[in-house]
Amino acid sequence: MTEITVGDFIHQFEQYAPVKFAVPGDPVGLHFGSRKQVIHRMMVTLDVRPEVVDEAIEKNIDFIFAHHPPIFKAPDKLDADDQQQAMYIKLIKNNIAVYAAHTNLDAAPGGMNDWLADLYQINDIEVLSPHTHVSYYRVNAYIPTESVASIHQELIAAGYGKFGNYSGVYYELNGQGHFTPESGANPTIGAVNVDETVEETLYSLLCREDEWQACVDLITEKHPYEEPVIDVVQLANLNQPIGIGRIGNLKDPMPIEDYIQLIKDKTGVNGLRAVLADDKRLVKRVAVLGGDGGKYYPEALAKGADTFITGDIYYHVGHDMIADGLNAIDPGHHFESICKSKLTQLFSDWQEANEWQMTIMPSELNTDPFTFY
Repeated sequence: MTEITVGDFIHQFEQYAPVKFAVPGDPVGLHFGSRKQVIHRMMVTLDVRPEVVDEAIEKNIDFIFAHHPPIFKAPDKLDADDQQQAMYIKLIKNNIAVYAAHTNLDAAPGGMNDWLADLYQINDIEVLSPHTHVSYYRVNAYIPTESVASIHQELIAAGYGKFGNYSGVYYELNGQGHFTPESGANPTIGAVNVDETVEETLYSLLCREDEWQACVDLITEKHPYEEPVIDVVQLANLNQPIGIGRIGNLKDPMPIEDYIQLIKDKTGVNGLRAVLADDKRLVKRVAVLGGDGGKYYPEALAKGADTFITGDIYYHVGHDMIADGLNAIDPGHHFESICKSKLTQLFSDWQEANEWQMTIMPSELNTDPFTFY
């Protein structure tokens, strides 16, 4: 088992949901603590509220991972008589680091909005509102065939070769490498001024734009040659859109009343709100956006949605949705609490794979401020 610092964990997480994925201006990242702190006990939460901080102190937590940032607007003073600022003081006094992944987690492939789309049985999904993209590169390395297997294992273990829902995406082509070591060379194979032919494999794999340099560095480190030949090519046809919200289709269309009940049951709420432009229309194509997504409803309409699931729909926006013929379901902002179980499982998987010496747990508190009667 190995210790892991806050900085190491952030580095791991931001491979999954880079800060670049966040909507501009969103205060994601480390809000309290130091990247040099060692994590012993981590708690995952949707919100960082005073009662959540008290829970963390009681459980000897030293790292809180939150979806909603605890500081949206920086205070100009710390007044212990102000409950919000007193919470900040408690975090500092108890040496609790806090990291927030907000819209970068919403936008990340396999993140918040994909979890919600899966929960609500939405298939064939695509990004609802792209705001950036990820470019992909092909890294081609010429490796002695006998060394390919070991280098391949290093690359896959480091997380390279992923695309969409697939991992271990690579290609091999066997051939012969030819070279002549010149004066000053220190060849692994062959001798100076002697032509050499080696059975080599063209090993080719996909990397994101933020990965390819580290991938090349790893290949170079593990490659047996003094000067390995590695090509890096940007792929013009692979630009993955990144954005918040998802849109797709139900496998089997259903009446809106039945789908509302499905949303209610899946979310585990006692009540929800619906904006019904047409209560007789079947639900076929659905958009979902975690959090407060009312302003994105025109994009849902533009992409053919007949139903939009999001939280915090405003009164006048509801009127606009009806006027534009869109049904909407509002299970409340707290439906994002799905992140507690999903992130706890994800982090536990990373912990097992990396043999991290720490404890991971979800917050046991319900931070939904609303009660339905």
